Amino acid sequence: MLRQLSILILCQLFLHLSLMANSSGWQGVGDMPKPKKEGHTLTFKNKHSIVSVSVISADVIRVRYYPATKFVRDHSYTVIGRATVDVSAQYDIQSQSTHIQTERLQVQIQHRPFRIAFADQEGHSLDQDDPDRGMASVGGSVKLWKRLRPDEHIYGFGEKSGRLNKRGWKQGGYNYTIWNSDTFSYDSSTDPIYAGVPFYLVMRAGRTHGIFLDNTFRSNFDIGHENPDLLSISAAGGEMDYYFINGPTPAAVMQNYAALTGYAPLPPRWALGYNQSRYSYYPEEKVRFIADNFRIRKIPADVIFIDIHHQEGYAPFTWDKQRFPDPARMIADLKAQGFRIITPVDPHPKKLPGHFVYESGIKAGHFIKNPDGSIYEAPVWPSKDPINPAWSVFPDFSSKEARSWYGDLFKERMEQGVAGIWIDMNEPAVFNTPNGTFPNQVLHDNEGLPSTHAEIHNVYGLLSCQATYEGLLRIQPNLRPFTLSRAAFAGSQRYSAIWPGDDTADWPSLRAKIPMLCGMGLSGLPFIGADIGGYATTPSAELFTRWLQMSIFFPFMRNHSDIRTEFREPWAFGITYEAINKRAIELRYELLPYIYNEMHKASQTGIPPMRPLFFDYPEDESTYTLDNQFLLGGELLIAPVLTPEASSRKVYLPKGKWYDYWTGEEYQGEQTITVEVDLTSIPFFVKQGSFLFTQAVVQHTGEMAGHPLEVKIYPAEDSQALLYEDDGETLAYQQGQYQERLFQQKRKKDGLQITVTPTAGTFQPQERDLVFSIYTPSSISQVQHQGSTISEVKVLQPGKQGWQRIDAHFIKIQVRDQASKFTIDLLKG
Repeated sequence: MLRQLSILILCQLFLHLSLMANSSGWQGVGDMPKPKKEGHTLTFKNKHSIVSVSVISADVIRVRYYPATKFVRDHSYTVIGRATVDVSAQYDIQSQSTHIQTERLQVQIQHRPFRIAFADQEGHSLDQDDPDRGMASVGGSVKLWKRLRPDEHIYGFGEKSGRLNKRGWKQGGYNYTIWNSDTFSYDSSTDPIYAGVPFYLVMRAGRTHGIFLDNTFRSNFDIGHENPDLLSISAAGGEMDYYFINGPTPAAVMQNYAALTGYAPLPPRWALGYNQSRYSYYPEEKVRFIADNFRIRKIPADVIFIDIHHQEGYAPFTWDKQRFPDPARMIADLKAQGFRIITPVDPHPKKLPGHFVYESGIKAGHFIKNPDGSIYEAPVWPSKDPINPAWSVFPDFSSKEARSWYGDLFKERMEQGVAGIWIDMNEPAVFNTPNGTFPNQVLHDNEGLPSTHAEIHNVYGLLSCQATYEGLLRIQPNLRPFTLSRAAFAGSQRYSAIWPGDDTADWPSLRAKIPMLCGMGLSGLPFIGADIGGYATTPSAELFTRWLQMSIFFPFMRNHSDIRTEFREPWAFGITYEAINKRAIELRYELLPYIYNEMHKASQTGIPPMRPLFFDYPEDESTYTLDNQFLLGGELLIAPVLTPEASSRKVYLPKGKWYDYWTGEEYQGEQTITVEVDLTSIPFFVKQGSFLFTQAVVQHTGEMAGHPLEVKIYPAEDSQALLYEDDGETLAYQQGQYQERLFQQKRKKDGLQITVTPTAGTFQPQERDLVFSIYTPSSISQVQHQGSTISEVKVLQPGKQGWQRIDAHFIKIQVRDQASKFTIDLLKG
């Protein structure tokens, strides 16, 4: 009887599971015959599905699945480097399975049922389809289920709230949607927000790989949330078109990802300075007042943003002539003070008959249309004009011709002296609709294969940035364009800096910025930063200062706030806080040579300057869930104060020796230390062997030329670093007008030697002093430059050689900078 009952229960369970599977409606790929091989692509096809597996490189494998018997079009807005390079791969095709081997990967493909698994060259499993599910489709949607092991850690997905490690608290997992959305005053529970990227990294036992989904439809990633053993990827349309990206390090994954989706261009150096913004500064007298106060108070700054109140009736590409009667004169005057002016141009032209933007766009057919062929219109900021309210029309950035037309519209603005364009509302956002964006049914050109907004929505922001960036480049072909965008997708790094929109002014939001921005960096977006103080609501003086101190180390540093909040310039909180805030901004300018150097590395490698600790220390599992501190480049570990009224801060130091930047105190790594803090404290640490490139405080980047370059050198028996320099503004570096030099140190029993060797480029910085601050024993008694003794002095004089001991840790040596190779020897007595 018991046996019969057990059999009955099992049969009922089987029936229940079968019904669940059928009710879900998902149709799997099923069985596949042997593939057809063309070049480095294998194509599998049965009666209802087609799958291709392509070897892109030794480290990158592409998989395409579509629930039909042929693919529609091989097209991508995000991938620009997928052409197969000269790669060596072996293919073993059998009736039941196929095996692919590259120099660094193995791919095992099971034909019946169709499943794919990836392993390293030694055969260690990296990633595989769930054996019970694999890939499937229903009603135009596609889905892929992958195995998720308990010790796998997941990172990325673009601009996302929550913990850095997307396995979540106690591996509860997250469920993230990629659908860019205008989410004013979002919090840690909000998803999606402004910038989703369908790319993630997997870290397990020190080894990393990545998965990138090249699909622009609304997509979803369930990271062990529904089932702790599964990571599922789904998209509401299109193909399951993904890339397996090998590591084995996080840096290798990011380099391979950047080779696919593109590199961030090297920004103008002024964009790395302090940016002051508000919704809104107007009229012209207010803008001048802000600029004058920075210079009078001697608080460094490079950029002032003027928000939409500069426009006539909120119409993009216009100026309110009462508030700003002569924009070109104002901009020229401010540039003479060392300020660049950036204006917003939201991609929603006002329906304004007679205005050149509206009329030329209508005439050429560049605006998005409804299914019936009429122009799609919707309310955005121009509808709020109290005098002449009107709805907006929207450029179809999926059309190459529309992108070209739109980019050319910036000619007048650039001639007036505007330095860059701020692109807001480009998720795209509209008012007074339940979903806050266009209907899915509106039509797009889609670069020649007409489609709907359901397919284009996620790349609308990317394409608006492309149109703007390329337009600025055509108008000013020798200047580096600068754009700042709220919306982003994979590939946006090619065109713009990104900021994570309208957050709130509170301590949880402050703390959330580290995992969010690190996650954006891990998603291929290196030029990032958040509104200092939080956008919505007014921060306390303490919160603003702590946010400012943290933002020193963000690649992009901007103070921005809502019109409904109190003004929050660095001096807005009283004399005491002004002095503290001023010192924080001065530190940013002191570190600019280092920050610029890191941005150059990012432009060449795709490695984000701001990154979590595990990125550089993947063998240290203590770093896998650590998201309240971060690295800026490989040399600086940043541990900002993130709680109110703090008197101490715990800091985890990974392997090696670390030096407190302020005190010079040495710490052994692989331990958590406690540092005392007060309101002025900005805890950060320098890695052993580092060359930290710095300078004296300047009021803006235009003052940097001719000022001494200081190189802080921290102990190691043998270490080196490359320094990149150019004019900071033009594209001449692309023709070789840059300078790259190798700085080396070797420490011996009798002292140490510093060698500086030019390695590439023809650029020569303006004549200046080169100052070395060297962490070294007190027994040093003699310093030589190119074999000649340098005198010890009490005070270093500009333009003259000399050396002095600064404190118990550092010796400072000054020489004139030179283009040729030279050495400096420090000898013990």
